[in-house]
Amino acid sequence: MNNARVLLILFFVLVMLIVLVMRLFTIQVSEHQKYSKIAERQQSKSVTIKAERGLIKDRNGETLSFTKNDVSLFIDTRMTNMKEKEKIAKRFSKLFNKSENYYLNILNSANKNICIEKKAPKGKILQLSDFMINGYFQIEDYSRIYPYGSLASHLLGFVDRNLDGISGIEKQFNKYLTGIDGYNYIENDVQGRVVTINREYSAEPISGNNLELTIDRNCQAILEEEISIGLKKYNGESAIGIIMEPFTGEIIAWSNKPDYDPANYNIYSDSERRNRALTDTYEPGSTIKPLIMSILLEEGLTYENEITNTENGKYKVKGATITDTHEFQRLNSTEIISHSSNVGIAKLSDKIDDDMFYKYLRDYGFGNLTSINLPGETPGFLKKPKQYSKISKNFISFGYEIAVTPIQLLNAYCALVNGGDLLQPFIIKSIKDNKGNIIEESSRKKIRTVVSNKTSKRVIEMMKEAVENGTGIEAQIPNLQVAGKTGTAQRLINNKYSSSEYNSSFVGFFPADNPKYIALIVVMSPSVGKYGGKVAAPIFHNIAKRIAESDKNIVNDNFENKILNDAKMVSNEIQEEEIFVSANLKEESESYQRSRNGSIITEISIMPNLVNFTKRDAIKTLNNLGIKYKIIGSGNVVKQSILAGTKINNNSVCNLKCESLKENSKLRIN
Repeated sequence: MNNARVLLILFFVLVMLIVLVMRLFTIQVSEHQKYSKIAERQQSKSVTIKAERGLIKDRNGETLSFTKNDVSLFIDTRMTNMKEKEKIAKRFSKLFNKSENYYLNILNSANKNICIEKKAPKGKILQLSDFMINGYFQIEDYSRIYPYGSLASHLLGFVDRNLDGISGIEKQFNKYLTGIDGYNYIENDVQGRVVTINREYSAEPISGNNLELTIDRNCQAILEEEISIGLKKYNGESAIGIIMEPFTGEIIAWSNKPDYDPANYNIYSDSERRNRALTDTYEPGSTIKPLIMSILLEEGLTYENEITNTENGKYKVKGATITDTHEFQRLNSTEIISHSSNVGIAKLSDKIDDDMFYKYLRDYGFGNLTSINLPGETPGFLKKPKQYSKISKNFISFGYEIAVTPIQLLNAYCALVNGGDLLQPFIIKSIKDNKGNIIEESSRKKIRTVVSNKTSKRVIEMMKEAVENGTGIEAQIPNLQVAGKTGTAQRLINNKYSSSEYNSSFVGFFPADNPKYIALIVVMSPSVGKYGGKVAAPIFHNIAKRIAESDKNIVNDNFENKILNDAKMVSNEIQEEEIFVSANLKEESESYQRSRNGSIITEISIMPNLVNFTKRDAIKTLNNLGIKYKIIGSGNVVKQSILAGTKINNNSVCNLKCESLKENSKLRIN
């Protein structure tokens, strides 16, 4: 009986041993690879090392955007007891200057993985290198940093939580900025703690490429500061400013106001984050007039001194009325630009064939993308000749019935002042890898020639006059010659032109004879000043003055002193005001000088009546007569020291006093 029981027990033991041996055989031999992999997964794992995103720098190497290598610290509270939690709280409290209770409250809040410290700097993390406790682990938690806050925010754009570019340069060049992630092959003990890192199976991350922009941080800061001041001063709705290098197409500065902080982009609306200088169109108003004049000059359809009847500022054409509020009976072509006559340019535009008119505007880039390397650009709107009404060409000639983006208009002006070449604007100067090797490099890219160099120079002279004696006088800078053009356009609101809402703009460049900078300023709906010459031109003045003072490479024309020497000026007894001496001028293409009412001066042995002459016309006349002169003020002549009809000789000296005409003080500036 007992033997039977023993045999039965032995039988069951033997069966169990056989089953155990078979199971061990299965684990160790038959399914060895399967269970080896399970064990390997439990003891070893691959941890991704996030590659550092590339830097974005300005043209001088100043960093505008970089990645901060922070680390977030976690505790798996399911693996820690109360004593360990107290140890954690004590260590972290001392390191991060927070109370122990702060950390204990976090640790006792839930049984799961808990972030106990977010985005801790690497310096702090190094002090935790000896800290070992159950459930403690670290995760790389990078942050994209914009050290100058909102500076150039609409250009730079922003990234999401995964550091992928969402807008601006961050989006457009995301593939270049994004690096290649690495990984560490880690072996853990039974408690999940790191024992060793297997370097043989690990790979180091490769950082993203670095971008060098054409932007100058100093110019960018000046542009943004002055636009913000101007927007507040003139109580505008919003404002846009762009500065370019006209001979290369480089973007020097770019601003939309209001702007946003790219590090906290989520608290701003889509409207605030939209790059309006690239996406929004508007009717440019009188800033288009120099471009129309270039067509006329290029095709030989007008010349500087051709006189146009400007109808005392009111002209009816094909059922429409075009007004100036400049009550001039007649103006020459230069004065049509300097005094911004809608009537004058509308009449001259009739000389241009419809197809030719369209072709030139298309060649200047209107109705097309500029292909700047930024996302979201719109092409604007340019009517084709078959869409013209009887008055379309007249109205386009002073900036209506055409929609442009700010970058389109300024790029067209670059062609106008650089000798006639339309260029592709660009914002990226170079792309370099993390070792400094150049991957890509940008340079001047010519698209087409629009007008000749001769025409370019002729229009520049007209735009000088617009700043010296015309609607852009507020843009003047002492000892630096500026040229430019004002623009004011009524805004189209609910399909009707508003009588109170305007876009006020100014395009200017300096030094005038060899421009290094060209800028466009647009202020939307200013309630103070309203007009381009009273709002945008003063903002441009402040920007240009500060840039000229900070840029040692700009050689001041010092044109007032130059003219003083060239004309051999002599002093006179009028000393109560600051003296302003205007530019020396070339000979007229005709042998006569015209007074404001159109009379002709033919007698050169007697002093003509210069009263009501513009300052420039007066100087031309005196130069032709060989009379030395000195001038006080600007505007039109109101007083002359040598009376009209007086006989003159080579030693005669005439002192002129100029003032703005009273009626001009109330003019609407177009």
